[in-house]
Amino acid sequence: MQLFDKNNSNDVHFVRKLIISISIIVVFIAAVVIFSINMKSESSGNPQKLDTGWDVIINDSIYEDVTLSTFRIPEGLEKGDVILLKNTLPKEFDGDVSCLMLLIYLTTVDANIDGQNIYSYGNEEYENGFVGSGYHFIQLPYQSEGKEISIVLKPSEAGAFTNIPTPVVVDSRYAPTTFTDKNMLNIFICIFLFMLGASITIVSAISFFFNTNAKRLVVIGILASLIGAWSLGNTKVLQMFSINLEVNTVLEYLTLYVAPIPLIGLIIMMRQDDTVWKKRTLFLGMFAIILFGVISTILHFTNVAHYPSTLTAFHFLAFGVLIIAAVAGRKKFSLMDRAERLLNFAIIVLCVFAGLDIIRFNFSKYIWPENELIANSILPFGTLVFVILLVGSYLMYLYDMIKSKAESMALSKMAYNDPLTGLYNRAKAEETFAKLLEKQKDYFLINLDLNGLKRMNDQFGHEKGDLLITSFADILRTCFDDIGTVVRMGGDEFLIIIDSDKEELIKPALANMIKLESEKSKETGMRIEASFGISSNIEDRSRNPEQVYSVADSRMYSMKQKTKAARRAKAQAADKNNE
Repeated sequence: MQLFDKNNSNDVHFVRKLIISISIIVVFIAAVVIFSINMKSESSGNPQKLDTGWDVIINDSIYEDVTLSTFRIPEGLEKGDVILLKNTLPKEFDGDVSCLMLLIYLTTVDANIDGQNIYSYGNEEYENGFVGSGYHFIQLPYQSEGKEISIVLKPSEAGAFTNIPTPVVVDSRYAPTTFTDKNMLNIFICIFLFMLGASITIVSAISFFFNTNAKRLVVIGILASLIGAWSLGNTKVLQMFSINLEVNTVLEYLTLYVAPIPLIGLIIMMRQDDTVWKKRTLFLGMFAIILFGVISTILHFTNVAHYPSTLTAFHFLAFGVLIIAAVAGRKKFSLMDRAERLLNFAIIVLCVFAGLDIIRFNFSKYIWPENELIANSILPFGTLVFVILLVGSYLMYLYDMIKSKAESMALSKMAYNDPLTGLYNRAKAEETFAKLLEKQKDYFLINLDLNGLKRMNDQFGHEKGDLLITSFADILRTCFDDIGTVVRMGGDEFLIIIDSDKEELIKPALANMIKLESEKSKETGMRIEASFGISSNIEDRSRNPEQVYSVADSRMYSMKQKTKAARRAKAQAADKNNE
């Protein structure tokens, strides 16, 4: 019966190792991210916002002396529109070499000083490809203070932006740290979230080879990685690692379109006991998301319709699928286990943060663009909380599963355990016989009978007889536990079931048994000795396990008779010698 305890112990060790591994990774990632950000943010100079005094020309409409933070583009932008911004640079810059930092979405950028072009982005992609989103760092020529700057913007997609972001002049040496200082919390959360997801995926994928219970954690890790990657792209943190705005923007949309797939997969895994129609509905929703992602990707890379033009459709589809998943996967709260409750709470948290972020985004874009408090997305923080809750849900699931397994094993142990010896009982032997017959496996049976038990009970009582039985059981466990299943069939009868691939280990094990019988006999003062018979289905494959057992029993009985005869002959010889 130790097999049950070993399996349960292995599960507990697996959970402990998993928790320790994830904890170490979390602490390490946090330390690396904090150290990296601190190293990069030693100084950021004094950024100068160019918010006022702009002349804005949108196609044929002219707006003079505009404050960009409060300016609204009167009509929705379309591809083909042209926006011209004109202003005079400050007479003094903070630093010898300065650059203009500008965040713009899906738009080409051309910058000129006194009519001379100093920066150009996206014109080729505008005609034949996809224009990305991100920060533009426009290097200002030496002694450009007080000169006229003009910026030409051409949106490549309809509704690319609704307000013109304020350019900022920064010391070129500190341009990257100006970005990090402004987005410190988002940078930390996004990098931490992505690296945490990637680490969980790797650790759980490796663990999956040793324990299949890790498959749910693999899905959680993939989901966290996708959300983390999307957060890196959405908040432009990805630009710290890649300056290719097209690739960054494509990655942002791709991860967003793929992220619902593992989320729905996780819900399906949590709803294993659901009815067939519910499972089919969830799989249908997952298929719809996959199909949409494939079609939108084909449309994007063939330049028929880029990702931004399919985003609204995706929002409606994803929202609808999640509603359907919630309805199909609904369950009474009282019927949920702790892991399911925490998963549902995690999904609610994510939905709340997503809803608040949509409100924040629309306020920032259409109503209050000058307010920096709502300029940054809160979704990365929400997704971090979501992932932490998912991991907590998984650990609860793992704990409850191991607890349930332990309880099941305890009941199984009671059903298949011989209370006196701790060995398997006859019920276990009968179950094993049925499995051997079903799987058509080759095997050996060793039938053993403990000699002298009746005499021990009659002369010294059942307590002494029980000691004889347990002593012999310990010998069998020592010799055969590693190569077969040891069973007490009842009374003084024992059985060992061994797979045919362990045939060469049978004779050494029997020899060791006989040796230990002799040693234990001297140690306890009791004669511990057993007769045995061996049989195998290989001898006659028409025999079922019960018939093979009968053959082994017959051979055991034959050995028992020979042992008795030899003992009588030895006693008679001793009597003659005494005469």
